[in-house]
Amino acid sequence: MKKFLIPAITLFVSAILATQAYAIAIDLGDASQYSAFIKTNYKVSGTDTEGRVAIGGDLTVYGGHDIGAEITNLNMGAGPSLVVGGNIVKESSQWGGNGAFNVYKDHPSVLGDAVYSGKIIDNSVVTPDSGRGSIAGNFSQVTKANLPVDFDSAFAHLNKLSTDLMAMTANGIVEQAIGNDGKITGPLTFKPKSNVAPSDNVYIFDVTQEQINSTEGWFVEDVSDDATIIFNVTNDNAIESNQNWGGNKDTCAEGQDGCVHLSQTNLSINGKTAFSHFDGKGKQPTNKGAYKNTTMTNNILFNFGNATQVNLASDMYGSVLAPNADIKANPSVIWGQVIGKSWEGNMQINYNPFSSVGSTPPGPTPVPTPETIWLFVLAFALLYVNRKPFIRVKRKSVAEKSEADTAPKALTNNSVTA
Repeated sequence: MKKFLIPAITLFVSAILATQAYAIAIDLGDASQYSAFIKTNYKVSGTDTEGRVAIGGDLTVYGGHDIGAEITNLNMGAGPSLVVGGNIVKESSQWGGNGAFNVYKDHPSVLGDAVYSGKIIDNSVVTPDSGRGSIAGNFSQVTKANLPVDFDSAFAHLNKLSTDLMAMTANGIVEQAIGNDGKITGPLTFKPKSNVAPSDNVYIFDVTQEQINSTEGWFVEDVSDDATIIFNVTNDNAIESNQNWGGNKDTCAEGQDGCVHLSQTNLSINGKTAFSHFDGKGKQPTNKGAYKNTTMTNNILFNFGNATQVNLASDMYGSVLAPNADIKANPSVIWGQVIGKSWEGNMQINYNPFSSVGSTPPGPTPVPTPETIWLFVLAFALLYVNRKPFIRVKRKSVAEKSEADTAPKALTNNSVTA
């Protein structure tokens, strides 16, 4: 019986491990409080960022730029509008204009707090906190140890989250039509693999650079309006990206490892364009932040977990997680949060925070799948059916051992007699 039970139990445990599903707590940690959360350097020209910004390295502004213009309207709570681990540098734009760099809490009348640990440099001149010329805000210089953000700890958390998400098996499928010539054509259609919604209502879709190059249309179907949608975006074959418009100067070259280029993307969820979630912006009697009071676009995350360079060349609805990537932001707008190693460009960042899923800290939490449950029931049934033969054999062995202990023992040649 032992010969049967040991392989059966081994098979049972192996099957559980093979079919184990994992529900990942998806939470951006310290980055959740910021529109842009960048580990090293942040370079911008023109445009603005509606919410808070945290930068581990230097902030360089070419021309003019506003940060934190709608913090009050968006009810973001207390805290500095800007955190900079290095220098704050203001330079003239490439077109020769100087402009102004403003840190707000409420545009246009209330300046916001800025905490930095380096220097303030205005057009090559180091300036004190007072008399900064074209730089406005409530600035406070501190040591790096006293910054309100621990970037090393925060990015250790974000790297793990991004890696965990990339490792998850997609529970959604991506469909695309094939033309008469055998070539892929038409939009991408994202659908759940099963009619049963995941227990955490999180859908994982894998998207390749080949698919991005083939179309502008992305259609997500048959998910609930409160579903969380994760796009794991890769360019594993290191193919060349599309050149989709004249202002798009950053592309991925053929053979360039780690580069992903998100060209023009028109995203629709259950037949409703992502843009339509923002129709109420600025319309009275609601305040300017009221258009954020929807759920769908708060639940979209573009994860570039394997990328070292990410080119954003499209208006985007959702947040970007690219903790190891240098982000090249072409002229456009994102309604979401941005997390990256570095940032360069003039994309406007409108506040639209990603909604966390699960509890913190994130990490794999075993969740039994239906297959696992049935395996457990089968193994338990096998043990139950075979319990009596197993018990009888064990009792017989004990009885035989007892009889052997009470039987007279024959003396050996080495026995000693009195």
